Amino acid sequence: MYLDINEINKIQLDHTSRCNLACPQCARMINGKTVNPSMPITDLTLDDYKILLEPFNKNKITLFHCGNYGDALASSTFDETFNYSLEKNVKHIRIATNGSLRNTEWWSELANRGGNRLSVIFSIDGLEETNPMYRVNSNFNKIKENAQAFINAGGTAEWAFIEFKHNYHQIAQAEQLAKDMGFSKFTAKYTSRFADQDQTTQENKKGIIVEDTADNQNVKDKKEITQQYNSFDEYVEQTPITCKYQRDKTVFVDMCMKLWPCCWLGAPEYFHKPTQQTKSFDHLFNIYGKDFNDMRKYGWQVFEHEFFQEYLDKSWNEQDNKFKRIYTCGRTCGEKFEFSSGHGKNIKSEIINDK
Repeated sequence: MYLDINEINKIQLDHTSRCNLACPQCARMINGKTVNPSMPITDLTLDDYKILLEPFNKNKITLFHCGNYGDALASSTFDETFNYSLEKNVKHIRIATNGSLRNTEWWSELANRGGNRLSVIFSIDGLEETNPMYRVNSNFNKIKENAQAFINAGGTAEWAFIEFKHNYHQIAQAEQLAKDMGFSKFTAKYTSRFADQDQTTQENKKGIIVEDTADNQNVKDKKEITQQYNSFDEYVEQTPITCKYQRDKTVFVDMCMKLWPCCWLGAPEYFHKPTQQTKSFDHLFNIYGKDFNDMRKYGWQVFEHEFFQEYLDKSWNEQDNKFKRIYTCGRTCGEKFEFSSGHGKNIKSEIINDK
């Protein structure tokens, strides 16, 4: 069994597939240039949140808005679902956002509505000249204004900084700015996407080349794994798996209201081209169909499905022709590769202001 429903304490949400940015390595973009046509443009609704929160007691669930494909604040349904979540007395709401949406009045009001049950992670990868190189279409000054309005109104804000060659020299300066503005925390981390895609550079839609840092630990780890196992694919098949989301008692719901164990399993269904990950999903869909985890049809009964009750555990520990290992699981939660530096050793995080 993956988890019992009563064990769940966090639901991560891809509230929408809409976004105002065009980050070149995001799954919603093709080669950093055009929007992924395999991705449905849609949002979660108030009715969806009524299904999601219905079984849980007050002060039980944390909602984490951090999606694979969209920024929750780009959605027209966000405000009513946010208010409903507060009315249902969720324990906490965390929002990860690029910060350049809405205006200062809205951000001040968000802080007032959320109070101490709300925290916001502003994803800002550099300063005025460098942040838009990866966060294409972002406006650094607008982000600063929005963040400052939120902080001044009593909001708890964190700054998350992804390291690239073009912004690596600005980490200390960005951290100082975060401290001066009143951010509670500053985090700098490598990106694993260069390692995952076997790239060192990526061109954005404006023709600017984004380049990896020279000392990206994810890249070094993957090279060592490949040498030890002959190929990364062999590592994925053989490595012991410790599921990060099972450990953290967390599940993920995508913008189509499909329930997945984690955000990484919530992405490949909408990839624009076949990969090793989508091959695993072809197998799952051949067995179960494409709607086995549709909460609009089945609600939380989805959690009783064989996929959650049996498939996951067997695919990790007793795989066979039916319960085949899911490539995403070995790639992300194996013992030697920290695919997401936010969950592992490849992250530098510091509390810079006590709230």
